[in-house]
Amino acid sequence: MNLRRAKIKGTSENESLRCAPCRLAVLHLLFLGASLGSQAQEAQKPDPAVLPAAPSLDQVPRVPGLTELLHGVNFGFTVSGVHDSSIGWYSVATPAISYTFSAHYSADASLSIYPYRLAPQQATPGSNESLAVALGDLGDTWIAVHANFNPRHLQNTATVSMTVPTGNRSDELSTGRVTFDLSDHIERYFGKTGVLLDLGGGDSSGLFNRLVTQDYTSLGPIAHFQTGLVFWLPGRTYIESLAYEQLPIGDQKVYTTLNIPGGPGSPVGPSVTVVSGRNVSEDNGFTTAVGIPLTPHVTFSSYYNRSLRLHLDTVSVGMTFVFKGTPLKRRMSLIDRALLEGERTK
Repeated sequence: MNLRRAKIKGTSENESLRCAPCRLAVLHLLFLGASLGSQAQEAQKPDPAVLPAAPSLDQVPRVPGLTELLHGVNFGFTVSGVHDSSIGWYSVATPAISYTFSAHYSADASLSIYPYRLAPQQATPGSNESLAVALGDLGDTWIAVHANFNPRHLQNTATVSMTVPTGNRSDELSTGRVTFDLSDHIERYFGKTGVLLDLGGGDSSGLFNRLVTQDYTSLGPIAHFQTGLVFWLPGRTYIESLAYEQLPIGDQKVYTTLNIPGGPGSPVGPSVTVVSGRNVSEDNGFTTAVGIPLTPHVTFSSYYNRSLRLHLDTVSVGMTFVFKGTPLKRRMSLIDRALLEGERTK
């Protein structure tokens, strides 16, 4: 494995870059606390003009249907087949568990397991490492806490997430470090069409765009942005299309089997390398996803991701089972019906 480290110009400069996401996190949490306090009082008086509410997207993207507003514990798992243009076909199983504390707060944990995957094999010194079949690889464990508050006409979810390094570092499934991320997700609906916006930052690419399985993971401060549209069809079926940008804001270290554009000394052909530098983890592209509930407990899901910078295409097809299912035809509560009836009689 070739290890290339970026030169550090000064300790004070490096620490300042690494603290930037932490300061952003503190300011964002203070703003979130103030917003939740004001929204909690208004939540007791629903606005009839925005009823019935549009469905919201799942907070565990790889396990659709898991984080509906069902109080208490819920769990589910997804089994998917994935194909990308770098290593071909592989399989992923993602079990997850969630707990909904109230209408505003929830938490979840998930883990990706790779029953079949191509990963770097050991090679003799001085030769390139080739890819070989790996069975039963583990990814990092992802833990997230969500806070939901809904200003007028908006659905807003702030998420603090972290990874526990349970993944196989030698197979590029982990950085070997605990990493964190802070993000804010906004949905604004016009009928059954929603406009989506995600803003956030952290110290690893592994916590961004969690729907897409990646052939690399990075360590170093980054900011990320994502925006697009979601279209809701009958039966809680949805089509989501997003454009994303992952922007490094400090020194980066990337663990990958890919040739990173601009990475110093990237080898030719499939191999594993660690690349260090300023912009080696930059990525941008488009993601389109489809979710089709087949029963209240089973959902068919698929996505296509195009990485413009890495010139990589990824396609996934999977099935999800959720213990506490959601009816395909959403029923309004008695309060919702009373408010709508009151509007009609005015």
